[in-house]
Amino acid sequence: MNKKGVSEEELLAELSFFSDTDTNFKKVFSSMCTIPHPIAVVAQQQFSLSNIGDPGLFQGTCRMEMEIIRMSAFMLKHPDSVSAFGHMTSGGTESNIEAVFHMKNRFLSFSSFSSSHESKTQKIQNSSKLNDSKLNLILPKTAHFSFEKIANLLDIELKKADIDSDFRVISESVESLIDKNTIGLIGIAGNTEFGECDPIESLSEIALKYNLPLHIDAAFGGFVYPFLEIENESKDESKNEIANKFAFDLPGVTSVSIDPHKMGLSVIPAGVLVFRDESFLNLSLDKIKVQTPYLTSKYQSTLTGTRSGSSVAATYAVMKHLGFDGYKKNVAYCMDLVNHFKKELSKIGLKPYISPKINIIVVSIENKNKKIADCADYAEIEKIRSQLLEKYGWNVSATKTIPALRFVLMPHVTKEDITRMISDLKELIDY
Repeated sequence: MNKKGVSEEELLAELSFFSDTDTNFKKVFSSMCTIPHPIAVVAQQQFSLSNIGDPGLFQGTCRMEMEIIRMSAFMLKHPDSVSAFGHMTSGGTESNIEAVFHMKNRFLSFSSFSSSHESKTQKIQNSSKLNDSKLNLILPKTAHFSFEKIANLLDIELKKADIDSDFRVISESVESLIDKNTIGLIGIAGNTEFGECDPIESLSEIALKYNLPLHIDAAFGGFVYPFLEIENESKDESKNEIANKFAFDLPGVTSVSIDPHKMGLSVIPAGVLVFRDESFLNLSLDKIKVQTPYLTSKYQSTLTGTRSGSSVAATYAVMKHLGFDGYKKNVAYCMDLVNHFKKELSKIGLKPYISPKINIIVVSIENKNKKIADCADYAEIEKIRSQLLEKYGWNVSATKTIPALRFVLMPHVTKEDITRMISDLKELIDY
């Protein structure tokens, strides 16, 4: 730190330099975030002083957060949105951590309650059984990397269920992995790599059958599926459920995480974690609920203490301003981009690896140095991805599950961007 501060003029010039080196989302096909709606930015600035972690001082912000939970629950087809319980987070990772934290402590509380009604011999035997292996969480192989962090933080084992040819979890694989140490199940609505939605209806039935909590990671899909006009290319009716039921209209779903800072058009950071009702947390809330005598509230039960009220205001503003019709237009715009992308892709002899259900497209590239049926490997895909950035300035990403390029068509993308990018891609693969 400097002994003497710099002038405001000098500092602003320095900030401009740093800002210019950041992305402005031009030529960005890799990010699940986008340019926030102008009304969200205005609200963010107006509430820059607000700390929702001290609700008594910021009662207006607190009321907005409660309304966000109600609106989110309604959007997620909760049968009684007023009874939903939750709060805003920094995003999907924090939401997932907290959801699994409650799963684990709920499981341990159940075990403790059961053991209190057992004989001493039974307690010893059951304790021994429980310690045979770690507590485990069952999730798809395509689940977000945040669950790897969660496993380390909470000392649990991740049991990864198999996926089908459309990169959706196989329900039978999930059920086969359940054992006496399973704390809960995870379903994904809009997975990060492929934009696919797991068969949540089937997962809900499994969760009810085994009395397990089911958390849905809808960080991306939460602001897509409720507003999606289904254009189903498949004759398989079982694949039509993706946009119909993925949240609280299924009785086995206990919690859902969504990210307003993605397709919700809010500012970063903005996540929402919603539980079906507070009673689900009766056996676990005390593990995170602490007394806060020096704050205006007696207790605090969120993972983080200080929480940005400006993100609350921004999210409230954009959700109220756009409403259902506004978000429907936003999703329709992105799906129109998907159709344009497919048309442009076909002009250079390529097509999506799987038919995109939402605004994420994965493309494998034919390897011209091998047999025609072969595709580029991971190293070759990475080379193409790097050259798109270095030669043309396009930011695209690659998938981990298969060697392929991944394109996220967010609201900042235009049809002109797509046409130019695919033209540049053609030059690379024809070289």
